[in-house]
Amino acid sequence: MSVVAKLPVADRVYNAIREMVAAGRFRSGEPISEVRLSAELEVSRTPVREAVRRLVGENLLQVTPQGLRVYTPSIEDLADVYYTRGILEGAAGRLAAANAGPGLAIKLRKILEKARPLLATDDHEAFTRLNGEFHGAIDEASGNRRIQELLASLDTIIVRYRRMSLVFPDHLRRSYDDHCRIVEQFEQGNPEAVEEKIRDHIFRAGARIVRAMLRIDGSDAKIGSTVATLLALDNDHQPPSQGNRK
Repeated sequence: MSVVAKLPVADRVYNAIREMVAAGRFRSGEPISEVRLSAELEVSRTPVREAVRRLVGENLLQVTPQGLRVYTPSIEDLADVYYTRGILEGAAGRLAAANAGPGLAIKLRKILEKARPLLATDDHEAFTRLNGEFHGAIDEASGNRRIQELLASLDTIIVRYRRMSLVFPDHLRRSYDDHCRIVEQFEQGNPEAVEEKIRDHIFRAGARIVRAMLRIDGSDAKIGSTVATLLALDNDHQPPSQGNRK
């Protein structure tokens, strides 16, 4: 795997390693060698070292006594991230609904139209990409640079878990249904409802990830205040949205 030229080499290497981590190329706790990364990306160790330093600062990688590893957040840390993301992205949605005009709703509806056929397939990568486009369009339309920067910093932690979540068919369907409800509120021009729908959508996504991690970790896993809050807010019994009756 070689990195594509255009950006400065340090940025290209950074993006390439970040994508490798996000795609699950490294198992949790697996040692990561700078020499291996350098050889695979066909670059010297200097840009690899710089990229690793940036990714450690973003909590995507971590330095341990045993060497470099993929950062693995605790269940409570993961819950904190999802809870914070829900608050921030809900606020971004409210701003977008108040200021972006009808063009945003049209754009989001087109993304849904592309995503709908994928519900009957196992193309999780394509759905994950469209999921990112959906949320990214809303964040960008908010016009709030601070929120965008904070969301980007949180995304580096949860990107692997978002992909893991959407591998499960029921998770993918619930995510799509939530997106339909969000678009309906954009179309109706209701900023307050948009904020609520986005916030609750992310809270539910966080709760599903937390439940999955609790099953993996077993009965010894610690359940802190944010974990308990997310699980209490999760509600899987919602009526079908108008977007699914078309």
